[in-house]
Amino acid sequence: METILAIDPGRAKCGLAVVAGPDPVQVLTRAVVESERLTLEAADLRRRFPQIARLLLGDGTGSATLRRALAAALPDLPLEIVPEHGTSARARARFLADNPAPGWRRLLPPGLRAPERPYDDYVALLLAEAFFSQKRTQV
Repeated sequence: METILAIDPGRAKCGLAVVAGPDPVQVLTRAVVESERLTLEAADLRRRFPQIARLLLGDGTGSATLRRALAAALPDLPLEIVPEHGTSARARARFLADNPAPGWRRLLPPGLRAPERPYDDYVALLLAEAFFSQKRTQV
């Protein structure tokens, strides 16, 4: 079983997910953090989860700058850039499915519901799941 730290980069905030897999995929923790705190949070997660063997970084907004910062902060971990095309829409749908609206808001179609909080951690989780899914098909 391999444990990875998946990161959805952004200018203002980033999603983080520590995930073990591939069978079954287990979410150990996830969070949304301010981008300027990303390297500190990633280093803290590495201390809390020393079994992390790899970093996955989505290729979206701000990934080039964050890649350099992460490589400097965690030089012993291999860092892999992964495509994140379409993950935001899928993460939004999954967030809304996992967090049903209370009261009368549950009558609204999902397209009209606004998530109660940022869901960048769900994007990071989808990146990790895609990575493990690809590993399973390569075996």
